[in-house]
Amino acid sequence: MSPLKVGDKVKFLNTSGGGIVAKLIDSRVVSILIEDGFEIPTMISELIKIDPHDAAGRFFEDHYKIDIPVEEPAEEEPADERLSHLPAHLISDRKSEDIYLAFVPHDQKWLITGHLDVYLINNSSYDILYNIFSKTPLGHYDGVDYGSIFPDSKLLLDTINREQLSHWTEGYLQFLFHKQQTRVVLPPFNSEFRIEGRKFFKEGNYREHSVMRDKGIVIKVLSLTEHLHAEENALPNPSSHQEQLSGSTNPLIAKYQVAPGEAVVDLHIHELVDDPTNLEKNEILEFQKSYFLKCFDSALASHYRKVIFIHGVGNGILRNSIIELLKKQEGIEFFDAPMAKYGVGALEIRIPVNL
Repeated sequence: MSPLKVGDKVKFLNTSGGGIVAKLIDSRVVSILIEDGFEIPTMISELIKIDPHDAAGRFFEDHYKIDIPVEEPAEEEPADERLSHLPAHLISDRKSEDIYLAFVPHDQKWLITGHLDVYLINNSSYDILYNIFSKTPLGHYDGVDYGSIFPDSKLLLDTINREQLSHWTEGYLQFLFHKQQTRVVLPPFNSEFRIEGRKFFKEGNYREHSVMRDKGIVIKVLSLTEHLHAEENALPNPSSHQEQLSGSTNPLIAKYQVAPGEAVVDLHIHELVDDPTNLEKNEILEFQKSYFLKCFDSALASHYRKVIFIHGVGNGILRNSIIELLKKQEGIEFFDAPMAKYGVGALEIRIPVNL
């Protein structure tokens, strides 16, 4: 007998009656639907197939009033129209995995008026669970949005008017990271964020970005590459066991070492940030001051004797800020670095041996 398939008419060999094959259970058993509407699991060896085209089939043929139930194909969940993939070339050329918030004018003709599309952009290889809170005038936090976003994609979170900007410019962000296989499990990311509101009312602040085709304001929320690197450095490294026993670390200032106990740190913003184009002047200044303090503290802790900080010429604000900070440090000597080597935009700091 030829193999049975759903819809074939069959007769029972050891009892009267028959029916129609409704389901193939395994290689030896099928489910037979009879006229009463019941399904009966039956061994294939106890059935005979009724083929109306041969003589035996015509002899045994009966007309069963049975309708084979047709399983409706499962409806596919509608695709999330808010989600779209990042350009393929961006993924293939990616050197850093990052997460961004982007504010894109809904109508590109009106950059500083009208509605804004708010995007969360996952330029990374991780699935991300996100949670976004807005800080209220009373200092509380209101839940704005939560959900998930696939790797290498951007998600339209909301379309807002200008009056709603305050809900998106100051608050708290939380992320969880998932991957099918990974050498390091990343811890949750939690961070407050604040974006200057006036930034949205200058046309020059709306620029094209590699992750967006339209003009907008794109804020890097997190560099996953740096986040991952920090976690990898935190893991025990068997090859450096002896260094760990001796208390040796890799301080920030070591990145700028030019000789034993000496370092040169360039504080120009383009040396410190990958993409400074979306930073306001006051944000740049605060970042530079903060970075100066981190390097200075690292030099103190690592017993460096001389550090050159290149601050540039500019309007002198950064230089004056550094000098004011240094005046608060007892025993520290500072003066203009050699002009022949660094021009007029650098300070040389001497740290006494006993500090």
